[in-house]
Amino acid sequence: MRRFFDYPHARWILPLFVLSVAVWFVLAFRVVRSNDRMERIASADGGDPVAVRVVPGSSYFFTWGVTANPRSRVIAMRSLPEDERYGDTYTQAHGVLQQLTLDLSEVGLTLRDVAHVRAYVVGDAENPPDFDGWDRAFNEFFGTATMPHRPARTTVGISRLFINAYRIEVEFVAVIPDGRGPFVAGSVPAREYERSGRTETNEAWRSYGRLRWPMSTGKAVDAGHAILFSAGMLATPMNPRMPEARWLYGRVDAQAASILRKGEGILQEAGLTYADVFFMRTIMFPERNVGIGRNFGIFNREYSRFLNNPENPNKPTRTVMSAPGYTYRGQLMALEMFALFSPSNQPSFESGPLVGFGTGSVVGPAAVAVDAFAGHYWLSGVSVPDATGMSLEEEYRAAFAELEARLQRFGAGPQDVATLRAYIAADVPEAEAVAAWRSVANEWFEGLAPGPAVTLMPVVALPGGARVLLESFAAVRP
Repeated sequence: MRRFFDYPHARWILPLFVLSVAVWFVLAFRVVRSNDRMERIASADGGDPVAVRVVPGSSYFFTWGVTANPRSRVIAMRSLPEDERYGDTYTQAHGVLQQLTLDLSEVGLTLRDVAHVRAYVVGDAENPPDFDGWDRAFNEFFGTATMPHRPARTTVGISRLFINAYRIEVEFVAVIPDGRGPFVAGSVPAREYERSGRTETNEAWRSYGRLRWPMSTGKAVDAGHAILFSAGMLATPMNPRMPEARWLYGRVDAQAASILRKGEGILQEAGLTYADVFFMRTIMFPERNVGIGRNFGIFNREYSRFLNNPENPNKPTRTVMSAPGYTYRGQLMALEMFALFSPSNQPSFESGPLVGFGTGSVVGPAAVAVDAFAGHYWLSGVSVPDATGMSLEEEYRAAFAELEARLQRFGAGPQDVATLRAYIAADVPEAEAVAAWRSVANEWFEGLAPGPAVTLMPVVALPGGARVLLESFAAVRP
């Protein structure tokens, strides 16, 4: 019998095997290598971290809200019901995370570079949001043997998305590490971006997505530029002395125009324009027998008066959804925006890393500018795991107490919070929810300067049966 290595070419098998193993280890190391511009502040249970700290002066990549694609082109072309065309929450979440992974790779990033994940899971009273399906998909991408990193995360339940069969929408905030990304001259992402031939309205960012699309799929934001975060903006009543009169807010077109004009005023106060806005979140509130698609089409007509037009070709990344909202007051939508300061108009941060502008619709300033050279902390959503027997006001207080305890983990406090999103489960009457919020929030924010930009957002449901969830972003001087 001939020995194995006597056969022709057999002597190459062992070296090739060794080489394959070496390549595997190199690729695995590349996937899991740490991002030195981020630090996880671990939670006691080993799950989602309390927060992710971002080193001062870092570059970011903000994605749009990604929704599902049909499971295959063949299925998409068939006249199947939409729920069969897109799959359940787990299936859609898995596809969405795959798409976001591809979006990151376009900028030279991996899942290891993600600082914060926000997920909107669709549900209603009869079919609650499938938070377990989302968690299952998330845990297949993060916290694994090849991807041990877990970002800060917030999950909420919403009413619906642009297409009825969509069950989930996810957005990422990623941090661009040193030596990678589109701002590194000569790098692959930089060369590919240059070939795209894009014209930007702010020299400090790079836009992604197809040129003909009305929005960007992501914006890479260069280091060293302050960011403006707005509070949730609501329409102004036609008669401010009668804010509870539903009819005084008008229909979708009137409210969209009112909100966009309000946003324009906030930007002007900060020395910015809509040419500097790189992210927008539009939240439609349900109307009986009116779909989000129709209302969003109406909103888009007003939107095009300010953005994505010949005078201002800027196309921000965008997230769109429908959530319960403030319908008891006749409100039909809310809007948030992020904008970037250019090198020539940075605000003064002599008194601290936060600067406020205007007055918000709920409490606090209308917008907050954050110093790029402060430490940034993206916190996971905070709720009370067992609020049985608590009143809503007591649950608010407990959630705020837990948030404050988490801030203390990295030497911060309420005065360092730049943005605060308060989600309230829809089974709480809206007027009661707002009244309890004002009672507790006014105490928590008392004496803060400038205080955070606040969005108060009633939602369908929250994980764990909570009625209140707080999500925040903080900035602390080194």
